[in-house]
Amino acid sequence: MAFPNERYDLLNEYELHDVFIGAWCKGLSVAEAAARLRVDPDSATECVWAEIGDGLGELDAETGVVWIGEQAPGWTQIIQYAGLHIGINEPQLELSDGGALLYLGWPLLELEGPEDLEYVVDGRALTSVSLADPDVRCGPEPDVLDRYMDGLPLDQETPVDELLDAAFQLVGRVTGRELDAAWLRGSHTRYIIPAGAWDLK
Repeated sequence: MAFPNERYDLLNEYELHDVFIGAWCKGLSVAEAAARLRVDPDSATECVWAEIGDGLGELDAETGVVWIGEQAPGWTQIIQYAGLHIGINEPQLELSDGGALLYLGWPLLELEGPEDLEYVVDGRALTSVSLADPDVRCGPEPDVLDRYMDGLPLDQETPVDELLDAAFQLVGRVTGRELDAAWLRGSHTRYIIPAGAWDLK
């Protein structure tokens, strides 16, 4: 029987299947996560995903746009609409300070495939799981997520859509809530990360 792709299929509905940049932060409120990303606090705008680009105009190449909302008790979810900030080491360390962060993303899925799934705890990158070859892990605690992987088709033979769906299930097992339609349909806070807030070079 084919492995169900409920979460990855859901991204199709929101045109996030080809480009997705997401992070889940433990122990931060929406406002705290935004502050650690060095957003412009005056840019805070409540919106649904369909409205996230409204009124933005032309953005500088280093400007970021993020959509942040509570995801599960103790966890906040971030989806980046413009820019790559939450996929970069320094912002990840900031967001995990005193808590934890999971990162899952693929800025150019068809050309480059998915990026590694990152797990960072209290400013320490514990493991990086290659989704192209999930048996390959890096970091000081490469097996720290193994207890969440039982029964998931995380192997080299798995088609990419099933692999990404399994990665979302892994994230859901850690946070206590899977990516779902209710969250994606909901209204969350859009923030702008000004150009120059981070050294992206």
